[in-house]
Amino acid sequence: MGVMIKQISVLLLFTGLLIPTISAQTFDESALFKNTQTFLDDKQYDNAINELNKILEEDPDNIQALNEKGNIRLIQGKYVKALQNFEKTLQLQPKNIVALNGHGTSLYYLDQYEDALDSFNSVLRLDRENIVALIGSGNILLKEQQYDDAILFFDIVLEKEPNNVTALVAKASALFDTNQYKKSIEMLDNAIQLDLDNAIALNEKGQVYLDIEEYALARDIFTDVLELDEKDISALLGMAELNFLENKNIKAEQFYDKVLSLDPDNLEGLLGKANVLQNLGRSDDALRYFDEALEVDPDNLEASSGRDSVLENEVSTSLDLILIITIIGSITSVFSFVVVMIKIKENKILHERVLIADEQIEDLVDKFMKRQQKPKND
Repeated sequence: MGVMIKQISVLLLFTGLLIPTISAQTFDESALFKNTQTFLDDKQYDNAINELNKILEEDPDNIQALNEKGNIRLIQGKYVKALQNFEKTLQLQPKNIVALNGHGTSLYYLDQYEDALDSFNSVLRLDRENIVALIGSGNILLKEQQYDDAILFFDIVLEKEPNNVTALVAKASALFDTNQYKKSIEMLDNAIQLDLDNAIALNEKGQVYLDIEEYALARDIFTDVLELDEKDISALLGMAELNFLENKNIKAEQFYDKVLSLDPDNLEGLLGKANVLQNLGRSDDALRYFDEALEVDPDNLEASSGRDSVLENEVSTSLDLILIITIIGSITSVFSFVVVMIKIKENKILHERVLIADEQIEDLVDKFMKRQQKPKND
């Protein structure tokens, strides 16, 4: 009996010692979610992410925190990171509707339309009237140029929710793609009247002006958005494209750099930067960014064609150098050969694509060397 009392006393002692430690490790989850919402309302997205990270440090499988973090990444335009959060949720809850919609939206913005449609279809099998999935499906049909079907999806949403800003913006985009510019802008204006600071509607209107070459109006809108949020990736991309179209390559590069500093995997940013660098004659740097874009999306046609264009130009330049060797004579032939060999043989990618064989180059140089050794006529 005495031994038992002693054991209980020891247990109580250790329990008492542990109580303060356990209490110190607890955290107020509801307070952190409340802080997250406050930061979101103030468009302080990084701070909101920090609050959610505090929750995920204690509870890595917290569904609400994962989904909210994914949604914030979508707002920020960081689609790869958003996708990762929603995938984590779906590993835990494969039928989580919020995560399925977020998953589909992320894939949509990454141009993976078939997989995105699969996610939205999964939602509609669970909830046939789900607004997000209906709009998402309509957006994919829009990308596939099935305009009438896309508008039908948007109209279904607007019948249920006439003031749904997202549906208004999506339908405006469909109208624009069918060359109904005036109606598109009118619908965007309706969306903006409902939500004056809606960045999506504003950026879409800026893009409309950009596409119809109303550059001054586009600049005004993108500038307004950036005054609301200097880190708005869509507005930064809009400004980058605007400067690129105006042949202001240095300014365009600066905007693309801002995008990539916020989201290093942003596909549009990588491609835009590559195109700017190509315009500036910085072929090696352009090739690197096209390669990075292909790492993000291996099937991206713009990236692969851009990469091929850079390589073809480099091959053409190298073959021109070989032709110069043939023409300019004995004095500079050896030096020219060295230049060519450095350019071709040390560039592995270029060397694989060049059509002239090493033996042909060496034979060519051998002829030049023999020619050099011939005595000159007085």
